[in-house]
Amino acid sequence: MVKDVIGDIPTVFDAVDCVSMFEARRKKVVRNPFLKLFFWMERKKMIRWEVEAIKTFDRLTISSAIDKESYPGPEKLRTKLHVIPNGVDLDYFAFQQFEPQRDVIVFCAKLDYFANADAALYFAQSIWPSLLARRPNLKLEIVGSRPPRTVEQLDGRDNIRVIGSVPDVRPFIGRAWIALSPLRARAGIQFKILEAMAMGVPVVATSLCCPGLGVVPGKELLVADTREEFVHAVELLLLDDHVRNALIKAGRQYVEAHHDWEHCVRQLSDIYSVAFETFARSANGLRHPLNLHHENNRRDAESGIRASTDCAVSFKENV
Repeated sequence: MVKDVIGDIPTVFDAVDCVSMFEARRKKVVRNPFLKLFFWMERKKMIRWEVEAIKTFDRLTISSAIDKESYPGPEKLRTKLHVIPNGVDLDYFAFQQFEPQRDVIVFCAKLDYFANADAALYFAQSIWPSLLARRPNLKLEIVGSRPPRTVEQLDGRDNIRVIGSVPDVRPFIGRAWIALSPLRARAGIQFKILEAMAMGVPVVATSLCCPGLGVVPGKELLVADTREEFVHAVELLLLDDHVRNALIKAGRQYVEAHHDWEHCVRQLSDIYSVAFETFARSANGLRHPLNLHHENNRRDAESGIRASTDCAVSFKENV
């Protein structure tokens, strides 16, 4: 279907995440046998789509090394996969632009996404009661668009506020003493972690979040998976300013070094250039109108390649 539309024009497909990996993880989290069957079927379907994508497009971009490693497809085609990490606007998510409140913990995410809703419920139901029993002044803010009813019902209980869509997440992240990422299913790179670290808010995340980022646990963020580990990590950041300040400094430095949008865009531009140059060297490319006046019109040709990627948007719906 896609090749019928684009013909010989070189194409770059932004896969973003390895969705089949996410579906496998989602299946492990749920207990409902019907949901397990549904997620198993979704994974099988996504494997077919992802294999078709790697066969169809000249280059594929994906947001993390772990997603690249998990992406299905023939070994001989895996050179098409390129990791382009998510970026953060470091001026917009400026460092320590708000005064943090010691008793506020925040989880900020798109709440109509399964993994985020599951994380909010998991933390609120399994971990928060133990923390609140030890620290009754703590407040948990769950911020994000379109929370499902199960998450909305947490609002007003046990010092929990559920806040829906907000025009600007920065005040909610910036005034928190700690930012959470208690995900049990994920793919790709979590913006919520990068934005918090950019703003100078220390993060406590599950170990599942780390491989996509490449952070060093204990240096840029704290890792916790069990109730006891979360309680220990949160109390450490409440009591030890030296540890907290070290995480804040290292977190910001990590984001500046690896997730500045300017660097990410340069990497993406290089992928477009490689796709074009490979095409230009081919027999079809030499005869193709895109290759006319190549040296004088390279920028225009590369713009044509970018435009051609719009055709890929409907790929998953049409395979």
